[in-house]
Amino acid sequence: MTELMSTFKKEVFMRKMKQWLSLALVVLVAASMAACNQAPQGGESAAAPPQETTSKTEMTSKPETAAPETDNAVTSADETLNIAAVAAEVGIPYFTTMQWGALDAAKDYNVELYWTGPAEWDFSKQQTFIDGVISTNPDALMLVPTDNAALVTYVDQWMKDGIPVICTDLILAEHVDLVGYSSDPYSGGAEAAKQFYSQNGDGGIYLPVGTNPGAYGANLRVQGFVETIKALDSQCTVLDTVYPGNDANKAAQLVSAALTGNPGMTGVFVATSAPASGAASAIIEAGKSGLVKIAAFDADPQQVLDLKAGTYDVLIAQDPYQMGYDAIANLAKYCRGELTKEDFKDAAVYYEMKALTRENIDDESNARFKYIAELSDVGY
Repeated sequence: MTELMSTFKKEVFMRKMKQWLSLALVVLVAASMAACNQAPQGGESAAAPPQETTSKTEMTSKPETAAPETDNAVTSADETLNIAAVAAEVGIPYFTTMQWGALDAAKDYNVELYWTGPAEWDFSKQQTFIDGVISTNPDALMLVPTDNAALVTYVDQWMKDGIPVICTDLILAEHVDLVGYSSDPYSGGAEAAKQFYSQNGDGGIYLPVGTNPGAYGANLRVQGFVETIKALDSQCTVLDTVYPGNDANKAAQLVSAALTGNPGMTGVFVATSAPASGAASAIIEAGKSGLVKIAAFDADPQQVLDLKAGTYDVLIAQDPYQMGYDAIANLAKYCRGELTKEDFKDAAVYYEMKALTRENIDDESNARFKYIAELSDVGY
């Protein structure tokens, strides 16, 4: 990755130097023409190209010294594109799997890919990484938004400045990017409800576990679960949603308390992977394994092992590989003029999610829904 960034910055630097030289030439020609019509003003020197600045509190726009760009200026297929990707979080299997797809697309479409992002999901921390890649003037940007509302203004400006953007995982609150690629969070929760109902029948008692009250995607998953289980099972009881954040220990405490207060509980739905292990441990410690079903999101390697061992009953798996692949592939096509804005008719494209169970986890058709832990697992 270090060599990748070095190459990336070197090519961008050369491109900017050409832009600055062109601008300087324009300034000199204009000055020469003006000199023919008026006397020079003493003490004034030729203006240098504006210097780039990066605010520590505000995200950058494309450098003002760059030449204006039209809608997807055509780049030859023989010319390597420099595309940056800023994830919401690095080092976890879901985004590592998305990076795998992006890298495969980069190989297929002659793209130099630079992948970066914060170690935890945090908007202010992600800003630093976004500022860094925007300041290098990439040909395009793949972005996993940490805040789908706060980033709208910035993405809108980058698009106007000639940096095409495709968002993945979380759809922007307003459609200002080319397109957003995501899983439909509501339908994911609904699928978990269907699995529970098929296993438990009528009269179930269910506990939804979110992350925090303001988590957009997790809340939609909970909403999909709650509304669907109520529609399927008119006799069910749905307890108040608990919010442990991404803290597995807190999740264990909250689920344990709910089990104590509701001894007939039949199912726990966990909207994200981070607190799922805590919820599962609470069920095991209460001696309720098999009696209280648990459904969780994602299919990390450890989660898959736990599913097979009986810790989980259902995993709702997403398709991060395909999201990453399609984002880079279509950004490359757009930069080369093979696609235009008119080809991106929808604000969002939602990818299939799969309910993985012990019965189908080893089916060949489900292999793509299982995440990788490290890029080295797939040869990178």
